[in-house]
Amino acid sequence: MILTTKPPYPSKHLPVVSPSQRPPIHAIPKKPLLDKTRLIAHRLKHLWSKSPPETNAYPIFPPTPEELLAKPSTYLYNLPQRIYRAPRDQQEDSPLFSLYRLYEHLPLNYNTGLRKKLEYFWYTKWPVSSFPDPKDQSKSRYALLSGIPGLLVESFNERIQLGLPRKADCIVTREELGRYQREERGFEVVTEWTRSVRRLEGTLVIRHEDGEVLTSFQDERVSEQLAEKTVLY
Repeated sequence: MILTTKPPYPSKHLPVVSPSQRPPIHAIPKKPLLDKTRLIAHRLKHLWSKSPPETNAYPIFPPTPEELLAKPSTYLYNLPQRIYRAPRDQQEDSPLFSLYRLYEHLPLNYNTGLRKKLEYFWYTKWPVSSFPDPKDQSKSRYALLSGIPGLLVESFNERIQLGLPRKADCIVTREELGRYQREERGFEVVTEWTRSVRRLEGTLVIRHEDGEVLTSFQDERVSEQLAEKTVLY
């Protein structure tokens, strides 16, 4: 018997999707990438293309949450047109680029795109702890970025606890599933930099997909990971 396993996403925060074909990664000759674990704030944007974008096919350095929330229709129009994961001047994808892709979809509640980004990260086999500290200069963007790894840890570990490790293919046999369930669990963890990012002084409110806005951090639907950064979602 063949079982199809889907990547885990908590129903109240992250959506569930079926596997989809990964889009191609643009590859061009370039100088070696910077060591992303040693990025400093003033060099972060240099990883994105320095030339003005001529097409929405490539990622650009994303705006702040406030800008995304102020003009959702503009960004919701641009995101589905994207073809490549890495910026125009970059040869390879990385956990850093993946973190920013997850970030820009979250304030917009663009669930279709968010599902694909979450699914893609699950199957890359990159550990959640591989997200480097972006040292982002925007306080609100940095706060939201720091909350995302915790969402993935909660989501992925729920599935891992059931005996479905990330090393498993999207389709496994019953025998393989039984073997995975007998193995020692390898749980995901967040890195220390996510805990050191300061809470926002004011509350950043993110609307849900249906337009609903939560009004209290006491609401049981609130994301605990984002609430720690004073983000109400």
